[in-house]
Order: sequence, then C-alpha cells, then structure tokens
Amino acid sequence: MTDVAPGTFLASLNSDEREALHGLGVRRSFPRGAALMFQNEPDGRVMLLLAGRVKIARLDHDGHEMLLSIRDPGDVLGELGLIDGLPRIATVTALEPVEAIVTAVEIFRLHLESTPRVAVALLEVVTRRFRETTLKRSQFSASDTMGRLAARIVELAERYGESTDEGVTVTSPLSREDLAAWTGASRAGVAHALQALRELGWVRAERRVLLVRDLQALRARAA
Repeated sequence: MTDVAPGTFLASLNSDEREALHGLGVRRSFPRGAALMFQNEPDGRVMLLLAGRVKIARLDHDGHEMLLSIRDPGDVLGELGLIDGLPRIATVTALEPVEAIVTAVEIFRLHLESTPRVAVALLEVVTRRFRETTLKRSQFSASDTMGRLAARIVELAERYGESTDEGVTVTSPLSREDLAAWTGASRAGVAHALQALRELGWVRAERRVLLVRDLQALRARAA
C-alpha cells in the first residue's frame, strides 16, 4: 500500500477505495524536473501521486513564475479540469522522482458517479484548496517579504519538519528560485529576508536544509 501524506485525498479513503482508484489507470514514473501537466493546455488526465512531491506554478503575463503550492504523495492532480473541462491553469513539475497513477478524466468521472463517498472526499479537497488560496492571497496583500517568507518556512516546517534538540529540521524540496516564486518576491529579496531571519537567530539555512530554531517567532512574524 502506498504511503500517503496526512490530509491528502488518498489519506481520506480506506484501503479498498484506494485500490479501486489504482485500478482505474496506469502507473507512470517521472524524473525530477519533468513536467506532468502544462499551463493553458487541454488535458484529459487525472493523476494520483503515489511517491514524490511536485510544485504547482503559473506564469504571469510578464513571464514571472508564481509558485502556487506543493503537492505530496496521496494528492490528486488535474481535479479542476475533471470538474469543468477547461485547460490547465498551471504547470505541474516534479520536485523529485515521482510515481503516479494516470487515469482518463472520463473513467475517473464515471467512478465518482458510482462512489459518492469518494466524490465527497474529492469535493472536500477542492474546498480546502480554495480556502488555502484565499488565505494566502490575503496574506500576500498584507505582508512584506519577510512576513511572507516566514509564513512559507512555517508551512514547510509543519509539513516536512523533524524535531531535533536544536529545533525543527526541514529538508526542503524547493530551490532558492522556487522559494522566491512561492514567497512572491525576487531571489535577492528572499535572500535578504532570509539573512535577517538568520541574524535574529530564528533559522539556519544550508542549501536545501533549514533549521528552524524559533517556530513561534516565525509564526508571529508571519501573522
């Protein structure tokens, strides 16, 4: 059985429901950096992440990347296209090697029609993502770069952190460019804010490893 992250679509289902979904499509592997879905393209597929994390990013009219979210094993991809049939609103890229079940939209939709509990679980996922997006938009409009960066570090710590004697250690799947796109700032701006957080003693950063020394202070700064 696939290990899934808490709070994901597959995590809300029982073993029989998961196995039924696995049987709807084919299992595919994607290397790190591969694009699984493309912004603005029609796509008749739904994917279930079994292993590896992906980023959801959108290019604006000026070609700047906005990183919208990270998806974990157990998450569903392509759910909006499943519902409304419109082209993709963002590109999905593997942050690390990925395993996924790829299913045709028509097959997935028919399965949902015959399994109301699974359909409700998917509706709950879509609703939760809408709430998260709304809250982040509000935060972006009210916070400076340091506040937004603090919020992103808190999210990484809560999702991927491991407690140690020194604090919470986070092995991030994101590059500095990704972190800047997720924060809604330039790489230089994020570097400056990260240096300020270091000087405050709240974090220590080495490549893609973060040591969060004062999570409460970061939460307060993010708020």
